[in-house]
Amino acid sequence: MTWSGAFDVLCWLIVLPVLGVVGYRSLERSEDRPQTILKWSVSAALLLVMRWMIAVRFGQQFLPLFIMIPALFLGLMWAPTIGRMITKPLTDPLTGGDEEIEPKPFYFVAEGKRRQGLFEEAAAEVRRQLEQFPGDAAGYMMLATIQAEDMHDLAGAEATLEELLAQPALAPQEAVSALHALADWQLQFGRNTAAARAALERIVQRFPDSQFAHAAEQRLAHLAGVDETREQRENARFEVQERWRKIGLEKDGQMEPAKVDADALAAECVKQLEQHPADTEAREKLAGLYAEHFQRLDLAAAQLEQLIAVPDETPKHVARWLNLLATFHIRCAKDRRGAEEALHRIMERFPKSAMAEIAALRLASLGLELKAGEQTPTKQIGTYEKDLGLKKRGI
Repeated sequence: MTWSGAFDVLCWLIVLPVLGVVGYRSLERSEDRPQTILKWSVSAALLLVMRWMIAVRFGQQFLPLFIMIPALFLGLMWAPTIGRMITKPLTDPLTGGDEEIEPKPFYFVAEGKRRQGLFEEAAAEVRRQLEQFPGDAAGYMMLATIQAEDMHDLAGAEATLEELLAQPALAPQEAVSALHALADWQLQFGRNTAAARAALERIVQRFPDSQFAHAAEQRLAHLAGVDETREQRENARFEVQERWRKIGLEKDGQMEPAKVDADALAAECVKQLEQHPADTEAREKLAGLYAEHFQRLDLAAAQLEQLIAVPDETPKHVARWLNLLATFHIRCAKDRRGAEEALHRIMERFPKSAMAEIAALRLASLGLELKAGEQTPTKQIGTYEKDLGLKKRGI
């Protein structure tokens, strides 16, 4: 085999695979596959004819003319395709390219009718969209919202949400949002605390030991006071307290501030925690009472440590509790080392975060905080050795 023949074979070994790959990809992306197959078949035949003419030197004097004819035909056949390939990077940003647009439901018509006060028509429009896109969580939530808030049909809204919760592919976040909305509507429109509690308890049962369950438990812990608050608002009577009757008559225009019954407040917090141990608000309040009123840093720190150890708690809350622990160390015990340890825990637990940067800045200014506390010392009335039953009750 001559060097010319070897070079010819090598070229074909390179050209044929490249043509095969290009042809396969064009076939995959083609909208008219039979036409694409026909074009590639004709192109292959013309290339073989041109190769044969060159090999046998067919019409040697007019060989360029003979080769130009099939080449011109190939160019005319592939010119539109090549043109699209060249202009594709320029036109795709304007036209969206060959990507298929995923069909999605549109609720702007229903929203427009809702704003016009046409609630029945808005609900019907949402149902039409749900027929085309069954299982769409946004549509179910919009329909339930129209039923509950606009049509005052709480039973219908509850039935819509139950249909949504029965969807097999429903995301956890969507299910939790639906149950929270149901609880809100039961409280706002139905004035049914028991039904709201049942909706929140379903979150705890459906997603145990999760952040969703933790948030639901926080709401459950405060549901008991909802009825009391409502009754107080309904039966509220404005009475002028004795200390406000003499306003302007006190010496120097100053009035004695209301006294805080720390024992009673702490007892309320303990009772709340006995019933709802996951109530972070009550536990944080109790820690503040121990530190500020009873000067018991050990009890306050114990309550904050329980909060910090709560699983699935948000970093923002954990960092706040650690900052509060540092504050108690400075105010109650003038303990700079304890405050530094609390701030270092923020930096170690949440490195390279905004909370860590704030903790580092505060760490550098702890000396000023300590000095400020020494300039305005608080007067201790007495030493309290009671823990309000927490140690005995294990709270």
